[in-house]
Amino acid sequence: MSAEPYESFALPHYADRDPAHNADHIRRILRRLPDLSRGVEPEPQPRLLYFLACFHGLADRIRRDEAFRAETEAFLIMNGWTAEQVAEGFVALGRHHVMPMTSAEKIVHDANHLERLGAFGVAKAFTRGGADGQSYEKTLAIFERNLRMTRFLTPRGRALAIDGLAYCRDFITRLRLEL
Repeated sequence: MSAEPYESFALPHYADRDPAHNADHIRRILRRLPDLSRGVEPEPQPRLLYFLACFHGLADRIRRDEAFRAETEAFLIMNGWTAEQVAEGFVALGRHHVMPMTSAEKIVHDANHLERLGAFGVAKAFTRGGADGQSYEKTLAIFERNLRMTRFLTPRGRALAIDGLAYCRDFITRLRLEL
């Protein structure tokens, strides 16, 4: 099973997104899936994993836009999902950001949260802050809050987070001295 049909359907819907949440963000999440899946039990269902990764940023739209929800349901059924699996997939999509329960949800959650860490996480935070017209101080406060809320749920995610968190903490310390 491949992520390709999910990518083809979902990625055009990210065209108007900011640089931190566009199709490239989804592609980075997809690239992390094999590594983050290592050691996760039970093994994730590939179709759910790819759905969650590709539709990661579309949960609100599916919830609010009835036409898009119906279009997505039709797409999933055309790709072999049952009506019950579609309903479960939509629940998982809404839940994976804040309270992931299945293996697939935990993997996509960690893939997304890894983008908060390391040099990339710093660049992403300050790119977003600049786009939103925030001061350095405001962006730093949001960045710190997001780091405090960041948790990893897969064995590989926890291992990868160690260096990224250390980098961020060092950056925050240095930036505070310079502000």
